[in-house]
Amino acid sequence: MFTDVLILRPESNYDQILTYSIPDHLSMIETGNLVAVTVRGQLEKGLIINIYEKRPEISRLLPLKDTLSAGPLITAVGLEIARWMSEYYLCSLNKTVHLFLPPPIRQKERKYLVEGYNDTSQHLLLGNLERLIYDEVVKKSQNGLSVAQLIKRFGAEAKEVIVFLLKQGLLIIKTEYVPHTNEKKNVHLELSTNAPDWQNIVKKAPRQAEIIKSLQEGPKTVEELRKTCVLSNLSVKTMQEKGWISIFESNQRRNPVTGKMKTSRPTRVNSDQDYAVNKICESIRGKERKNWLLFGVTGSGKTEVYLKAIEETLLLGRQILYLVPEISLTPQITSILIENFGSGVALLHSAMSAGERYDEWQRIKKGEASIVLGPRSAVFAPFIDLGLIIIDEEHENTFKQNEPDPRYDTRRVAEKAAEIYKSVIVRGSATPSLQVCYEAQQGEYELLRLPLRVASRPLPEIKIVDMKKESAEGKKGVFSQYLQESLERVFQANEQAILFINRRGFHTFLLCRECGLTINCPRCSITMTYHQSQNKLICHYCNYQQKAVQKCPSCGSHFLHYLGTGTQRVAAEFEKLFPEVRYTRIDADTTRRKGSHFQLLQEFEQGKSQVIIGTQMIAKGLNFPEVTLVGIINADIMINMPDYQSGERSYQLITQVAGRAGRGDKAGEVVVQTFNPDHYVYKTVVEQDFETYITQEMEIRMTLQYPPFHYLVRVLISGSKEKIVLDKTDVLKKIFKLEIERSNYDAEIYGPSPAPIFFLKGRFRYHILLKGSNLAHLQALAAFARDKVGHSNLEPRVIVDVEPLNLM
Repeated sequence: MFTDVLILRPESNYDQILTYSIPDHLSMIETGNLVAVTVRGQLEKGLIINIYEKRPEISRLLPLKDTLSAGPLITAVGLEIARWMSEYYLCSLNKTVHLFLPPPIRQKERKYLVEGYNDTSQHLLLGNLERLIYDEVVKKSQNGLSVAQLIKRFGAEAKEVIVFLLKQGLLIIKTEYVPHTNEKKNVHLELSTNAPDWQNIVKKAPRQAEIIKSLQEGPKTVEELRKTCVLSNLSVKTMQEKGWISIFESNQRRNPVTGKMKTSRPTRVNSDQDYAVNKICESIRGKERKNWLLFGVTGSGKTEVYLKAIEETLLLGRQILYLVPEISLTPQITSILIENFGSGVALLHSAMSAGERYDEWQRIKKGEASIVLGPRSAVFAPFIDLGLIIIDEEHENTFKQNEPDPRYDTRRVAEKAAEIYKSVIVRGSATPSLQVCYEAQQGEYELLRLPLRVASRPLPEIKIVDMKKESAEGKKGVFSQYLQESLERVFQANEQAILFINRRGFHTFLLCRECGLTINCPRCSITMTYHQSQNKLICHYCNYQQKAVQKCPSCGSHFLHYLGTGTQRVAAEFEKLFPEVRYTRIDADTTRRKGSHFQLLQEFEQGKSQVIIGTQMIAKGLNFPEVTLVGIINADIMINMPDYQSGERSYQLITQVAGRAGRGDKAGEVVVQTFNPDHYVYKTVVEQDFETYITQEMEIRMTLQYPPFHYLVRVLISGSKEKIVLDKTDVLKKIFKLEIERSNYDAEIYGPSPAPIFFLKGRFRYHILLKGSNLAHLQALAAFARDKVGHSNLEPRVIVDVEPLNLM
């Protein structure tokens, strides 16, 4: 038997696939197994991607060294999707395969010292320290000792001694691969049949009697016994030696769920929900490959439709993938799913510990979890039989991986998975992306509408406030007079409010009034944000930090002006206006600690605070019935972005955050503050007319021949020296032109030009856009040019982004 092995180097954009023979003792090995192989005399990790019987025409084949996993770590479907992603997104199989191997599952390399094979008597001539180190290694040869362990034991001078012993062949270095994380075990104690009555030994051995008395109720874990007994290692060892107790282990799940939020389900659904449920469930029962677009206004009960579809899928014994765009959306939906489906729900996201992800991954792989909930990485879970894929808030750009490679779109990957498993996809949103709306027009998705809120509740009234007028009338600060008065009404009625600003920090930039300089990050062409709590300027792109400056670094002036608004400033001004009202701030700064996001939401849910001040983490998916007011502090942030999607993103974000108001029995109001009240996006937002907005935006995109009417591929070139980057961009453009003429590709070239963020993390950035109506032509063109000039890990780097959603 023979096998093709992909040598695993996750940072490499180059695939090394080598062929090995399979020795008899490894004959049970399968595709997807992790193995140890020899490459140029070095031990390497590899993944088996193919097994066959016919010997290849290779003169000399090395055998596999060992297997590093008990079974396949990637399913056959996972490997098929990884291969497809490699071709579609123009990156190595190495990088796509690693997405299916969560970090806890991956093996880490361990190097250790053991006794060498030098059988001379040279070790008899060693000096004192040499002898001590040599003897210590020989004594521990079974498990080996690392260099670091020896230096810790014998001091820094041990390093030179180790080098000497290695040269003499008295010690050698061995390499092995061990798991990052293993299963967590519970130690149980169980009473044996020949154990004495506890009352007979209580005087001689009171502690042992106490343990026997407790174990008469049944086996218990060490932790359980410690709550009622004085448990010592000596007592346990003595009782085991006497044959009074037996000890065994069981696996303990590390549960990532930190708490539960309030949940409720309606007793009945309305006619629109019922129609949507029947259509989706019909396709689930028929096990047909079907794409549904569930377009429902905020608060229309899309979650209830999802739950009904999940119930139908579970009746067929199939698994469900429930995708959300951000981790911040998981607390409420986790509580809803667990309330309805119990322990069959598994979570997968980056905020979980390595052990928690390991346990959840194992549960999914074994079929113990039927529902998998998480953001984009959850699509790579090891499903057995995936029957339903729900993509909630499908319009969100966070479903697209911007960096690093592979720059995949979760929605595309989910469609590929559905194609293989013959699954049903439901993409839901109150503001569907233009892309999926276009695909629905083309018949690729079938549209289902939920035009009314649950219980026929009205949509919130939206009020546009012109901040230019406020400024002209001498009103300063972040709160308009109208928003301030609306907040007062809410607090008097003991209701709740949400204040939204899509920037964290206090001020978003610092300006010198004398020379006009803005304080930029030295490693990025980005203004630094002032964080008052730390009195620091921080770059939100590379995390460069410095103390707040007192004078201009260019002209020396002390006339520095802090401008722009972030969550910290909104919170500070809110405290001045409403000192008695408690608020909760939710942004990337306040949710760094594990479980903190859930705790902050729970505080608000329980009424411990009346206001949430936050970024887009609070803009969607949250359901708080007592919220009757939403204030959008600065709606212009997204609209002013230099991106063809800025109008679409602004409409979606404003509509989504507005939808948090009035979801209970009380009517809601939304206050949108802007310096550009006549923009067409705001007019359609006020009218809450998605169809009109979509029609206008589609016409603009069609005129400019932007997606969804044409495809884009972005080629980004970056490096530490601008001239070398420019030279590479010129070479690439020439290659593109020649290849378009030679192959008659349908493609246009735009650029090269500086990227909107021109300097980032110490690297100059230029990009070239390829545009055309045939995506395969653009992919072939980009792949050809990349192969000509080198892979992305060479300098300057060339990065290909297929169907980019971020052109910054």
